[in-house]
Amino acid sequence: MKFLNFVKYKDLNKIAGARAAHFAYADRLRGQGNLAIGGPLLDEQDRRIGLLFIYEAVSRDAAVGFVEDDPFTLAKALSSYEINEWRLRGVNVDLLAKANRSGDQDGGKNTKIRLFANYAKYGDDKSRLATARPAHWKYDQSLKSAAKLALAGPFANEKGGLFVYSAARKEQALSYREQDPFAKEGVFTDCELLEWLIEGINPDLLTSDF
Repeated sequence: MKFLNFVKYKDLNKIAGARAAHFAYADRLRGQGNLAIGGPLLDEQDRRIGLLFIYEAVSRDAAVGFVEDDPFTLAKALSSYEINEWRLRGVNVDLLAKANRSGDQDGGKNTKIRLFANYAKYGDDKSRLATARPAHWKYDQSLKSAAKLALAGPFANEKGGLFVYSAARKEQALSYREQDPFAKEGVFTDCELLEWLIEGINPDLLTSDF
């Protein structure tokens, strides 16, 4: 099972101090087949304010265990984390591989591929969700065919989803989100759109769930 870990930082000094150990830990998880992809999230000023990881785990408790054993967590550097079981519906592995930085050398400027993660929450109206879903899937497929969508899929509880766009600028990624039938029909009720730097990928774990 796949689980998203959406993290916000609290203490950047502690993040910096634990970064080397965190990288080694992430490398170990990838090697064990427990981390599909991950990396930091940036704000408008290109500051690292959090991270997004996608784990492969046998249960939610196991995914929470990965978070709790992370050096960032042990250093008490996080303000929050959110674990959601996730279903991968669409993936462009080539795009993700091109965006992969696999390190921390130059502040994220060594790749021409920019990715923006739309971490979205849905409203409680399930009939609205069901009505808009076919058009949403068709829209996602059009983005993927145009190499504008790297990852997409819903939370297992259908209360949200993750959609990762490839765009030259955040404004362009925002336009992709706003053109989504889920946005037009009011399915999206709370969204965070943040640039996502990929720092390691295990493509064998990025297989579609449906």
